[in-house]
Amino acid sequence: MLKLNPAYKGLTLFLISLILSFEYNYYFNFGIFLVMILLMLINKVSIKKIVLAFLPVIFLAVGVFFTGFLHSGESTDVTSLTKIVVVIGDAETGMQLAMRIMAFASIGLFFVFTTDPRLFILSLNQQFKLPRNFAYGILAAYSFIPIVKQEYQNMRFAYRARGVEKNIFMLPMLVTAVRSSESIAMAMESKGFNSKGKRSEYIKLSVSIWDYIILVVGTLIVLVGTIIRK
Repeated sequence: MLKLNPAYKGLTLFLISLILSFEYNYYFNFGIFLVMILLMLINKVSIKKIVLAFLPVIFLAVGVFFTGFLHSGESTDVTSLTKIVVVIGDAETGMQLAMRIMAFASIGLFFVFTTDPRLFILSLNQQFKLPRNFAYGILAAYSFIPIVKQEYQNMRFAYRARGVEKNIFMLPMLVTAVRSSESIAMAMESKGFNSKGKRSEYIKLSVSIWDYIILVVGTLIVLVGTIIRK
């Protein structure tokens, strides 16, 4: 399996999304949607995970389709007495809106399912010179999420063992979270994360020729496709 640099993969998908924002052909958007689904399957993302992720997107797309279908057509009064209005819907407008949602959602989900967020932040820091304080602050916040989740479970079980059913442990959990964040901040400062000197990297991410090829070729294919369709 070809491993791409996370930041360059994100840049490629961003450029594709930017080009798609000017494309209103639902066939082309549907093609992008199918390509992203295929890429997810190639990257061994489970079908169940894909279906569950797309369920709310499908409901949203259906709702937007009917919105575009009913509110983009012409309205005609049948009689002047009853004021009955017949809406001549525009199915093409509804399909354009729905397929745009499916295309953009598939691009976003492909990136989420196939990219480690920690490697993505490190790649932004190493390849795109994201400020070190900002990058490691995001990583610290990301690593803090499972700690808060585990602390929540521990407090809930502790209060349940004491016969307390009400959720009165939010304040103690908040205090614990503040203390943990202070400890992380002090640890980062003591290790020189706020200094501007050079630092060695435990995980060194590189950019291969394939990252450049996919960036250029992928963007050009979508760009040429939009021009040809027009």
